[in-house]
Amino acid sequence: MKTPDFPSNEASRLAALQSTLLLDTPPEERFDRVTRLAAQLFDVPICLVSLIDSDRQWFKSYYGLDVRETGRDISFCGHAILGSNLFVVENALADERFADNPLVTGAPDIRFYAGAPLTDLEGYRLGTLCLIDSEPRSFSAQDRQSLRDFADIIEREFRYQELNSYYTDRTRALNILNDIALDTSGKVDQRIERALAIACQYLNIDTAIVSKIEGEAYTILWHHERQAPSLQNGLTLPLAQTYCAILMSQPDILAIDHMATSPYRDLPCYQMFGLESYLAAPIWVDGEAVGTLNFSSTAPRLPGFSETEKTFVSLLARWVADIIQQQEQAETLDKLVSNAPGMLYQYRLWPDGHASFPYTSEGIEDVYHLSPSDVLEDATPAFERIHPDDLPKVAESITQSAETLTPWEAQYRIVSRDGHWLWIEGKANPEKLPDGSVLWHGYIVDIDERRKNEEMKNQFVSTVSHELRTPLTSISGSLGLILGGITGEISEKTRQMLNITHRNADQLRALIDDLLDIDKLISGNMVLVMELHPIAKVVSTAVEHIQTYANQKHVELRLKETSTGLEANIDPQRLQQAVANLLSNAAKFSPAHEDVTIEIRQAGDQAVIEVSDKGTGVPESFRNRIFEKFAQADGSSARAKEGTGLGLAITKQLMNAMGGEVGYESAEGAGATFWLSIPIQGKANNK
Repeated sequence: MKTPDFPSNEASRLAALQSTLLLDTPPEERFDRVTRLAAQLFDVPICLVSLIDSDRQWFKSYYGLDVRETGRDISFCGHAILGSNLFVVENALADERFADNPLVTGAPDIRFYAGAPLTDLEGYRLGTLCLIDSEPRSFSAQDRQSLRDFADIIEREFRYQELNSYYTDRTRALNILNDIALDTSGKVDQRIERALAIACQYLNIDTAIVSKIEGEAYTILWHHERQAPSLQNGLTLPLAQTYCAILMSQPDILAIDHMATSPYRDLPCYQMFGLESYLAAPIWVDGEAVGTLNFSSTAPRLPGFSETEKTFVSLLARWVADIIQQQEQAETLDKLVSNAPGMLYQYRLWPDGHASFPYTSEGIEDVYHLSPSDVLEDATPAFERIHPDDLPKVAESITQSAETLTPWEAQYRIVSRDGHWLWIEGKANPEKLPDGSVLWHGYIVDIDERRKNEEMKNQFVSTVSHELRTPLTSISGSLGLILGGITGEISEKTRQMLNITHRNADQLRALIDDLLDIDKLISGNMVLVMELHPIAKVVSTAVEHIQTYANQKHVELRLKETSTGLEANIDPQRLQQAVANLLSNAAKFSPAHEDVTIEIRQAGDQAVIEVSDKGTGVPESFRNRIFEKFAQADGSSARAKEGTGLGLAITKQLMNAMGGEVGYESAEGAGATFWLSIPIQGKANNK
């Protein structure tokens, strides 16, 4: 008797057989149906689906036989899997390989055997579909083709089994990756090392490493070992001595099933570490391979790393890359935050009314003299440091911002370490969270010194303005009298000089008036006489007052009252001043012989006054400071347009004081439309 040899790829073949999950499983009709039909077609008593294990042949289907397995050393099928063609023995007694085989000399008294090898998708011959008869017989070419056809049906069932295993394993891999991604507990080091441990268990492999590669240096950032520890985080090796050098030469997924039989067996890394199996993927951050995620073992990988396992490692490497990138961004943000003035923060107002600071920078120590942990769960300690007179205003501003989801902005006082009151300023943008909470992102800075400087400047401007007003009034009046002829006739040259002086004196007096107005508005000392008054009357008066200036500029003022009868609770004089400021600006910046249109209309419960010109428009670079004091689009000494830069700032303050608003729309180079809005009383007549 001749014992069957082992195939050259026996280890991989056995691993492939194990991966089918067919061994030692109950009978299945999908296989029994084929053996039953084949036995009937070929008129044989026995038909088997035989799987060749390490030391046995095990029958997945066994038509006409009462046993589930026999020894591999006496099997006919062990010979059949050594080749790709059908293996046929027409008379076992006449074949020296089998004449004294126990299966021939005893039950089941084999005389005839025909076996068709069964292969998987990778080409491994796992077993046979075989026919057995107790009588010798011939086997024609047509018989061989029919048996091969039946074997192909069995192989198709193997494919289904493999596909089912593939999708089952793929689903398991994706579930594991999902669990890893959703695990956000603990620090980054803990999360990654947990992920490596889970991945090692899934891959059934010894070691996992996340490395950083800088130039020719390979550094272990995180690792996990299932065996006795032999590595440590922070260990640095020459890249050339590591398996990752192979990966970095072609940054793509790298799978080595058996290093000893691979093209890489002569590399120094194999001689040094002796790792037989290796699976790795590069870690990409911002388009650069900055390291690797690699798994390795001293044992070969049989039958080899599957496509699912390769995909698993590739996706896990992306997750690691995201974690590394987030960590780098967090570190960068921490460095920026630590150097930012004041404090950066997140403030959360919960649906039940309590508030907290989920995040604050260390700058909270300088502002509130608290630590981030002091307000992490409850914001009360921060509010306890606010001046009692300012606290209601701050609370109201937060409530309004939460209800309208508009930016929050406030200036208020807090107590310092030495018990003094200091001014701070806060700004933040809110967002609504799914649970009904409102979360603000913003900053708070110390403006105490700025407030003091602002007060000193305002006091200086106010003092100087008052001191200059009386002599300027006298000078302007005297010049007017001289030009009127009170001192007698004057020469034409002298008149020209006096006209220039008189005009400059009037401009300086207008500047002082503006300075005093803005000072009163900011300090809250300007008295407004509020009364119900027609809007159109105020606008008409403003147009009359600016008409002379418009004529000098050769600009036509055209008033259009779309909605008539609009009335509002206003100070007529101050609204007229606000409209006049817009009209003078429009006339100033309009080309000669163009129109400036003024329209009065109703928009909801607001009266809107629009002033439109055809000038050059508002430059993009100037728009964020257009309503600031002394702001002008061209700040150079050679600017072509005269002005103090206070008109729009005064207009904004006046409208705010009367409960109105000011704004504009402009396309650079295509004119501008400035508008005032004020709540109306009663109904209008629309044309």
